Amino acid sequence: MQFSHISRGRLFQYLATFSGVFSIISSGINLGWTSPYLPQLLSETSTVPTTSDEGSWCAIMPLLGSPFGALLAAILGDLIGRKNSTLLMTPIVFLGFIGIAFSRSIFMISAIRFVIGATEGALYTVLPMYIGEISDPQIRGFLASTPTIAGIIGTLFINIIGQMYSIFVSSLICALVPLIHFVVFIWMPESPYYYIKKHKLEEAKKSLRILRGNDDVQEELDMLCKAVTRQEQSKKAKITDLVTVASNRKACIIYVIICLTNKFSGKNPCLFYTTTIFEEAGSRINSDLSVIIYCSFELVATLVAIFIVDKYGKRRLLIISTLGCSISVFFLATYFYIKDWFPDFVENFDWLPITSLVAYNILFSIGLGFGAVSVLSELFPTNVKAVALGTADTFSVSMGAVASKFFQITKDEYGMYVPFWFFAVCSAVGLIFIVKCVPETKGQTLEEIQQFLIGSSSDIVDNKEKKKKKFDIRDNGVEFRRSHRVKSIPDCATPDNETINYAPSEKFPARIGTVQFHAVTALTAMSSSSLTRKFKGVFLVGRKSLDPD
Repeated sequence: MQFSHISRGRLFQYLATFSGVFSIISSGINLGWTSPYLPQLLSETSTVPTTSDEGSWCAIMPLLGSPFGALLAAILGDLIGRKNSTLLMTPIVFLGFIGIAFSRSIFMISAIRFVIGATEGALYTVLPMYIGEISDPQIRGFLASTPTIAGIIGTLFINIIGQMYSIFVSSLICALVPLIHFVVFIWMPESPYYYIKKHKLEEAKKSLRILRGNDDVQEELDMLCKAVTRQEQSKKAKITDLVTVASNRKACIIYVIICLTNKFSGKNPCLFYTTTIFEEAGSRINSDLSVIIYCSFELVATLVAIFIVDKYGKRRLLIISTLGCSISVFFLATYFYIKDWFPDFVENFDWLPITSLVAYNILFSIGLGFGAVSVLSELFPTNVKAVALGTADTFSVSMGAVASKFFQITKDEYGMYVPFWFFAVCSAVGLIFIVKCVPETKGQTLEEIQQFLIGSSSDIVDNKEKKKKKFDIRDNGVEFRRSHRVKSIPDCATPDNETINYAPSEKFPARIGTVQFHAVTALTAMSSSSLTRKFKGVFLVGRKSLDPD
């Protein structure tokens, strides 16, 4: 069990993480709000008249608002700190739920969901940053997964109370969540990385002492200072650094692979339209009960996953999760196809929708559910982390909105099976890229992960340079390159077995520094019609260091 390893220091890492991600419960509530209440808004007896198109836009409003909060948090995270940026979202969310309680139009509800969605973008930007910077490598995988748990709890919570209470009452209940978060999280320490960035070393040492439960943190503080100094470099991070710096570019590719697989596995449509999907499936199980079962299994599966992620690693869980999601969604799509085209046979498969969706939710939760969020806290260096997380959240919610709108349009136009078959294919494609491109980060420090990304990027550059320099000989600006492979030969030697030392000539000046050759290159006469000078001779060089001196 993960909690069996809690020490006095790690206790504060857990407390800081849990109190921080409590704010994500509000995001889960806002995202899952349309599942119980959209059918009510679309009904003829609704006190807030709503059309199908208005309902679909209301559903994706949190996703549309999230990029604005993410971009703002990317600035605030470095300006006022990760902790203070999180606390700043509390009054906005509180007032938002109060506003929904008294709203009497779908436009007002959608606008408020947009604003709360903006706070969600901010939270998903600064909280992964905060968690990654305060946690030990041995428990970082577990702690980085907790925002996903909090979001699922919020979704399950609103689906339960949404069947018991009106919009007015449930909104007042939900307004208590940000208040609880504020009262607890305000006592937690700030990230030591942030203090070091601001050259507040005493505050950083105090924060480390609280988080590690140990007064002797000077060695770790020195290591963090060196890491932050290296990562900060001498220039302010720009968004272009995400693609111009090789290690950042590789981190972006890894994130994009996981994020696209996550969004186009069908999670957002299942989240927004859970009740609608079960109603259209026509199962004998009540749709409201099916939703609760669906969300409960997701919560249990995610809890299990975060306890085993540090043991088995995120990469292995991602592979299992993606494969399972593709298969589950394929069977769900097949059920809807049979229902639309062979309705006489559908009664034999009425167990398939709930089985497929529950299986999908379980498999999604053990890998894809937290994969994108957890890698964000690990892959990017300090100097670009705020920009990276803000950009990543913007990209994530944009893809979620596209997937959700695609689902609604194709469902209305062609039937429920078309978007789900599409999601099954996308998951299968994503699996290939995850297997090929996503590394394992289990048990590695943030600095070790950065060194891995830098090292792998450097290897690629070095290999390209080696290929470029191999068999290159330049004479007065004219380059002669051997395009075919030359077999290795023994070193040239005298009868006394002494290696011949060929000094550089005027015709072939040695490069600055030590250069090693191991080849025989024959340069024969070339016609003056192609080159203005003729070159003839044989250049024999043994494996010997040549110095221009």
